[in-house]
Amino acid sequence: MASMPASHLSADASLAQPQQPHLGFCEAPDRLEAFKATLESARGSSLLIVLKGYPDPDSIASALAQQHIAQLYDIKSEIVFFNEISHPENRALVKILDAPVRHYFKGWDLSRYDYWSFVDTQTSDMPVPVEEQRPVLTFVDHHKITGRAVAQFCDIRESAGATCSIYSEYLEHAFPLDAEDPADVRLATALMHGIRTDTDNLMLATPIDYRAGAYLQPFIDHELLRQISHQPISARTMEIIQKALNNKEIRQNFLVSGVGFVREEDRDGIAQTADLLLRHEGVETVVVFGIVNNEMVDGSLRTNSATVDPDTWLKSLFGTDQAGRHYGGGRRSKGGFCIPLGIFARCRDRDALWAVGKKTIEDLIFDKLGVEPPEQQL
Repeated sequence: MASMPASHLSADASLAQPQQPHLGFCEAPDRLEAFKATLESARGSSLLIVLKGYPDPDSIASALAQQHIAQLYDIKSEIVFFNEISHPENRALVKILDAPVRHYFKGWDLSRYDYWSFVDTQTSDMPVPVEEQRPVLTFVDHHKITGRAVAQFCDIRESAGATCSIYSEYLEHAFPLDAEDPADVRLATALMHGIRTDTDNLMLATPIDYRAGAYLQPFIDHELLRQISHQPISARTMEIIQKALNNKEIRQNFLVSGVGFVREEDRDGIAQTADLLLRHEGVETVVVFGIVNNEMVDGSLRTNSATVDPDTWLKSLFGTDQAGRHYGGGRRSKGGFCIPLGIFARCRDRDALWAVGKKTIEDLIFDKLGVEPPEQQL
């Protein structure tokens, strides 16, 4: 196994000094040098790039960028995801780009890698045996700092609208793309798609996102980007949207809607529905939820409110499991939550199970808002 440098990046931009392992980033030149030094220290090693949660364009493209840069240091890498890629655009992204991402399966020997890398996630913990765990080489993300990630190189920037923007900065200043290389063109296209989706078509973009887009623009295959971005809404997602419209409850400027049972492969319809309902007149925050695969309550939050922080709001609402992992989280305008049903998943009465799940989620939300739940209103 390749040895790891002793230094780690500081959480304070003014303290770009060797520190004990914790989160943070330093000023750009030092950050880039630290990134390159970390990869150099792992030259010739093997790396597993981990996609936690349900892969989206930002995480998929960021993983591809991490793999692209790693190979420049003779680091052999693989990209693994644990949850199904269910959204039509995400499936199209993987298929059209022929992205080398692999679905984790039981028996996969995670211990055969020298290092792990994480992109677009708030934590670096993995639910695997201790003997299979490996040092985390790099951790790059744009969500809120949680203090639960330790890596040789950490770059977490809440000021970025997408993790893809951070990787685009690395490419621009240290690993320039080649417009004549088809692989580089595909990577640039994937990164731009990741930035567009995570910033709501740049409506929520920050300066780093605009700079990233400006750098990537000359390398993009616009026809490829169009193919990836314009996937039809599935019939099942349309059914979820219809259920949400029929079941919506509006209190103040909040819209809450339960959509019943949703198949695993259709779970992204919940997020798509939340995106759509945020356009409802007079609504600033939307929560849509359902029971996915008879195993968990899965929900999405979308907001235009200046006072609702999705990450804080969802974490305070749903709390943590016994291991201290939050059931929910998010970033500036969107978030999500996933709550396992546990033993209640064995319930054979689907109507009763949904009634309990729906009432529990609605009661929690309406209690937090300080208003009566629907069934209590006269």
